[in-house]
Amino acid sequence: MSQEPAIRVFRTDRPGIRKVLGDLEAEIMEVVWTRPPGTGVTAREVFERLYARRRIAYTTVMNTMARLARKQLLRADKQGQTYVYYATASQDEFVSRFVSRVLEDLLVGFTDVAMTSLERLVDPTAVARVQQLFDEIARRRQAEEGT
Repeated sequence: MSQEPAIRVFRTDRPGIRKVLGDLEAEIMEVVWTRPPGTGVTAREVFERLYARRRIAYTTVMNTMARLARKQLLRADKQGQTYVYYATASQDEFVSRFVSRVLEDLLVGFTDVAMTSLERLVDPTAVARVQQLFDEIARRRQAEEGT
């Protein structure tokens, strides 16, 4: 994917991908991600899956999928009169990207507070895990830079 998804909100009180997506957006992406990679899905197919769980208008699903395409979470290909949508990233890739972005924003924008918060971790195992993560980040950056 050439550009990062347009994620502008992080809601700490929501579970999973709903921290960065609305409920309907998350439900749609979950339907898309259940398909084999590279397999497209139409708004009608998503609507039929969602309608079985809750009453929703087809146009609401269609408009939300168009919005997800503008946010670059879906790619829309017109095939005849129908748009076929494809995920631009797997669910794991999407989660990895938004977690990385949130962490980077916190560490860059609030370095002192973030570091103090990390230092206050009570569980020694968590502290060791955070140190391992920072070491892994440093190793990956060195490998990418070829040093």
